[in-house]
Amino acid sequence: MILTQIDIRGLRNLREASLSPAPGFNQITGPNGAGKSSVLEAIHCLSVGHSFRTRKAKELITRGEDEYTLACQMLDTASEQVHRSGLRRHRDGTTELRLNYEEIRSIALVTQLLPVKALTPDSHSLIQEGPSGRRQFIDWGTFHVEHGFFDAWRIYRRALSQRNQSLKDQAPDSEVNSWDEALIQSGSQLDTYRRQYVDSLQLTLVELMAAMETMFHVELSYRSGWSEGIGLAEALEKNAQNCRRFRTTTVGPHRAELQVMADGVLARQILSRGQQKLLVYAMHLAQLKLLYAITGKPAVVLCDDLPSELDKVQSGKILDEIGKLDSQVFLTSTEAQVLENRPSEMFIVAGGELRKGV
Repeated sequence: MILTQIDIRGLRNLREASLSPAPGFNQITGPNGAGKSSVLEAIHCLSVGHSFRTRKAKELITRGEDEYTLACQMLDTASEQVHRSGLRRHRDGTTELRLNYEEIRSIALVTQLLPVKALTPDSHSLIQEGPSGRRQFIDWGTFHVEHGFFDAWRIYRRALSQRNQSLKDQAPDSEVNSWDEALIQSGSQLDTYRRQYVDSLQLTLVELMAAMETMFHVELSYRSGWSEGIGLAEALEKNAQNCRRFRTTTVGPHRAELQVMADGVLARQILSRGQQKLLVYAMHLAQLKLLYAITGKPAVVLCDDLPSELDKVQSGKILDEIGKLDSQVFLTSTEAQVLENRPSEMFIVAGGELRKGV
């Protein structure tokens, strides 16, 4: 799927902007603070309903406006089918979604059509910060390659929410346990999907790291969110008192962890900041390669100020790998020659306005 038309209104300093991007590389240049990253945020919102910087609509809406509105036209290059999608978010958080002129309730329908991967200046936080971001990293990939994942995730989240509310209310065991069957069944499915995905991702990542000639070995280690060697049902039973004590469910896929190891040590403990950035970009690239290998569908890739994150050689290797995936790429920079001899379309942002370059 590629984007053939993007319309933006009322998002940050882009009061009204439109672009018709190329199917390959698209470079967005301009001075700092002009709104280059805002274009990428708009594309990310079109896919998942929120920016890679914030989930709060009021932080994205142009000052003095009550809402932002985004619309796009997408082309399935395999079937030549055209899709149209629209998103409107108000300051109070209410959202309106449309797909092919019909109102829809879930952004997941658009996300499935339009997978978007954002490579941003704070990407190294994937290694440095807590497990939540790494769970989201796993779930992005699993969602796009395993059809049953989203249904299992949705059922699990509902059962977990209801069970936690019962624990918070100090309800009797019968009420708390009434949610266990749905929790165990969906949670076990999630665990299987995630574990299989991480195993596949590990193989892809090792191959990619070798191709990029990195100087350290990386291993991804998945932990379920409960003790190894037992099932989720047994884990819930063994932790019943802890759940009562803390008034929340203390075991399950929502407590899962992805450990990123470099030469047998946690990556955040041994790698320099520059090495961590390179590793995180490689992990994202591995996800893109795996998505393409399994589904035959490339993701739209957003590269926010890539040259400032990595040196010229590293940036070149990453762009070369992205180029092999047949992906549509949007790259921001303050320099016009970042892509060098790679064919690309150029757009210039200045004063809150977007125009096509020459």
